[in-house]
Amino acid sequence: MTGNKVSHSNRKTKRLFRPNLFKKRFYIPEEDRWVMLKVSANGIRTISKIGITAALKKAAANGYID
Repeated sequence: MTGNKVSHSNRKTKRLFRPNLFKKRFYIPEEDRWVMLKVSANGIRTISKIGITAALKKAAANGYID
């Protein structure tokens, strides 16, 4: 997504809005293994709330992962 960076003097220059992504390891106890996922900060909060297994099922149902 693009937009404008606006300075104190109200000059506008083009900038990019990038997602807040992190590479993070998660442990899946059902499979007894670690997985490395590239997730956003909001995704990390969701995984903390509902759990990794439920989050992976939800992501597969929405078509985000294979």
